[in-house]
Amino acid sequence: MSHSMHLHGYHFQVIAINGERFDGALRDTVPVPARARVAGGFQADNPGRCAFHCHNLYHLAAGMMTEVRYEA
Repeated sequence: MSHSMHLHGYHFQVIAINGERFDGALRDTVPVPARARVAGGFQADNPGRCAFHCHNLYHLAAGMMTEVRYEA
């Protein structure tokens, strides 16, 4: 099943899917295909805690959420 992963507080660039590199657009949500690995990068310019979660609400409710956290 695909997961729409959403990061609060940042825009990021998808730079690879399953190890295949490319120049992706800036976004705050990325669809992650089943059994895939997505790599992204972002400018760490918003210190604090930001939620990173699946936009499928039943996945979010089941705990598919974490956070990006750093201090300046």
